Amino acid sequence: MTLHSRLSTVLSWASDWWELWALIAVGLVGVRLAPHVVARSERPGSLPPDAARAVERVGVPPDRVGVLRRDGRVLAYAAGLSAGHGRVFVSTGLLRELDAAGVAAVVRHEYAHLKRRHVPVRVGIPCVYAVAWAVDASLYGRQGLLVGAALAVPLAYLSVRVARWTEYDADADAARRAGPAFREALARLAAGGHVGPATPAGGRLRRLLASLSMHPPLGERLRRLENDGTSAGEGPTPRPMHGDD
Repeated sequence: MTLHSRLSTVLSWASDWWELWALIAVGLVGVRLAPHVVARSERPGSLPPDAARAVERVGVPPDRVGVLRRDGRVLAYAAGLSAGHGRVFVSTGLLRELDAAGVAAVVRHEYAHLKRRHVPVRVGIPCVYAVAWAVDASLYGRQGLLVGAALAVPLAYLSVRVARWTEYDADADAARRAGPAFREALARLAAGGHVGPATPAGGRLRRLLASLSMHPPLGERLRRLENDGTSAGEGPTPRPMHGDD
């Protein structure tokens, strides 16, 4: 087969699945633009001075953190694909619930998702699966479609496991940078009912659903922090910030 014929085959296959490429492109662009969409729609404010100083001490540029005016809700999340282009958003409810050190610890956890590029990993798994399924279906027809469908359940399980790993990884990063303040912040948020219980409660179905949650149980998160020894330090040494890539 000549290079020209191979190229024609690839282009023909790609054109047959243009809806898939469009869906993947829209998803990636949406994730990339998420911080700008939130900033434009929510008009977030800036951190209070004490929280901004605490955030800077744990290695997060304060201008990467936006405050959403949600007094009745405790929120913290990262938006974007990387630390260089993403932002962390917290609610005024979170600022009321935690002191400056606790806010900084939670912000560091969310920032770790950007800094350690957890978002591309979590988004990439279904994208790779979709492309592989399309290739398999193109090569083997109905048999390929059935194989791809059969792999959907294992893929969902893998996605949950990877998502939980990113949470544990962000926990460890926050504990290293913020010290005991991160564990204390988790405990305080749990006491207020703002994060999941230490262990899943309820019947068998509820426990099964809890096992499929992207966020691991609080008890497991705290146990891992204790085993890693990352929450027993004295916290970070203050240093000037020059931004992150």
